Amino acid sequence: MATQAILTIDIQSFWHPGTGQGLGSHLDAVTHRGADKLPALPGKTVKGLLRDAVNRWELFGGYEHKPYAESQTPLVERLFGSPPVRKVSLSKDAEEVNDHTQGGLLRFDPACLDPVDRGILTDKPCLINGLYFSHFSTAIDYGSGTAEKNSLRGIEVVVPLRLYAGIEWFGEEDVLANSWIEALAEALPLVRAVGAHRSRGFGRATLTIEEAV
Repeated sequence: MATQAILTIDIQSFWHPGTGQGLGSHLDAVTHRGADKLPALPGKTVKGLLRDAVNRWELFGGYEHKPYAESQTPLVERLFGSPPVRKVSLSKDAEEVNDHTQGGLLRFDPACLDPVDRGILTDKPCLINGLYFSHFSTAIDYGSGTAEKNSLRGIEVVVPLRLYAGIEWFGEEDVLANSWIEALAEALPLVRAVGAHRSRGFGRATLTIEEAV
């Protein structure tokens, strides 16, 4: 039974792991960074990417004839947990509302650079700035062909690179315990990009997974 796997995220274009925060008047959006100031994707972001891929793969019938398809619970819920279900109970004093969820069988680590690369960069912090660039864009008025007033927007982007994230299985031994890596591998081609502004060409990526040695 495989209990651990390594997800490789090979990012092939500039990408923007957003934080929702800006940098004064210079940049409207800066990137997420790990505690070591290096590029990273939070574990919940990695989980969200794979959850969406598995959900679509399942809806497309990708696992209909797999041995782990016999369960009545959708595969995406077994692996990643169920969405919140709101239950309302009425009492004499007040209305009580509770969101109940069922936990999934996988745990996701943040996606980070290879330990060797991280060691080199942390030993020479002056190199870290070379990983980040400022990207500016503006809206064009199609009538005049000139930039629209107050439309200039700047975001921080990260150079193409390769990230690695650990995934751990902590469920009981069953048919899915021996097939979860295979299931994720079949769904991964549905992830075409990572980070924000994916529809604008940012974050093009290829994802692969293999059992951890």
